[in-house]
Amino acid sequence: MSEYDPLSAEGIADPEEHWRRLRGREPVHHYVLPRAEVERLGAYAFAAEPTTEFWSALRHADVVHLLTDPADFPSAQGPGLDRMAPAPGGGVLIFADGAVHRRQRRLVAKAFTPRAVTRLLPRIQADVDDLVDAHAPRGRMELVEAIGIRLAIRTVLQIMGVPLERAGDFQRWGSAITGALGGDPAAIQAGGAALTELFGHVQGVIDSVRAGEAAADLAHGVLAGMVHAEDGGNRLSDEEICQVTMQLVTAGYETTSTALANGVHALCTHPDQRARFERADQDGVRNAVEEILRFAGPQAGLFRTTARDVELGGCPIPAGAKIRAAFASANRDEEAFRDAGSFDIARDRAELHNHVAFGLGPHACIGASLARAELAAALETLFRRLPGLELDPGDPPVRNTTKLTITGFARLPIRWDPAGVRPSR
Repeated sequence: MSEYDPLSAEGIADPEEHWRRLRGREPVHHYVLPRAEVERLGAYAFAAEPTTEFWSALRHADVVHLLTDPADFPSAQGPGLDRMAPAPGGGVLIFADGAVHRRQRRLVAKAFTPRAVTRLLPRIQADVDDLVDAHAPRGRMELVEAIGIRLAIRTVLQIMGVPLERAGDFQRWGSAITGALGGDPAAIQAGGAALTELFGHVQGVIDSVRAGEAAADLAHGVLAGMVHAEDGGNRLSDEEICQVTMQLVTAGYETTSTALANGVHALCTHPDQRARFERADQDGVRNAVEEILRFAGPQAGLFRTTARDVELGGCPIPAGAKIRAAFASANRDEEAFRDAGSFDIARDRAELHNHVAFGLGPHACIGASLARAELAAALETLFRRLPGLELDPGDPPVRNTTKLTITGFARLPIRWDPAGVRPSR
């Protein structure tokens, strides 16, 4: 047994040193939850039963196996540590498996085509410049709140076709819904109220789209696309559209904003790679984004539940067990990546193709291309327009210490020379 405590603040904030040792001697780590944590998870309103223990797959090969074998490692009990109660109709997307999941993903994916993402690129760039302009004269900002979260929310709304003046509402709803996962009674109540408000708003949009009364942007957005999407006579129900929208809002903004902070931190703390990044062409920027996702991706990992007694990495795991696919550990696996602990934005693209920052298999992130576009635009713009950009020495960065599935910076204060700010293109 190891000294690694995956639920401790230290274990969440910076687990790689533990993972590096464990990959060699205990590649599937077993953890028994303290009684207080079991009780907290059991208090969550939608939990079928509390989780008492879980396993973490840390090697790249085992994570790939876990993610690409939904028969043995299904998703219906949810991607978190909580054991979610079975959803009516077989669940929606990240809470669904098999034919139900395939049908929903085919329909939703019709609204996430490369053409739809390409159409958004000028608006993503305009949003990045707008957010930089708002802070450029000050010479400092906290990156996660000022750029990361705001850009992610704006992008989600734009791809859905929702007016940007609703950004505050969607950010509030998303924060409250994700906060409910903590099990605190007040947070659960706030999350339930937010879910009711979000679903009420989305139902109104669905009704206006069907009636042909939606504004132009909304009529061409993802929400309308989900209303109209058809595959072999199948359509998404209103409940499914509401659930998908909730997942887009809650899953998209936190991971994207954390990825941006992680990327800026990695470039600021590796001067040679930063210099290379600032000279890079468009292909070089895209390569840097992939290396940031590998080296400092925002998703620590997501959970599956074993359908039967299995063995993974030589470790026997019983049926009904919660098991975490540790994406961030797999992406630092020395057996999968050359010099895996080094940050190298010129790393061979063929090797980078193997990273699992967006998951893999049937549940791979449906918005991966959109997240890549946001990261590329934001990183290139920040380092081009803000001369002398650096971590703020008077306000140290703060890592996430509470959310098991997120790895990286919750706050990243930066500063630059306001007198030399460069204009947008």
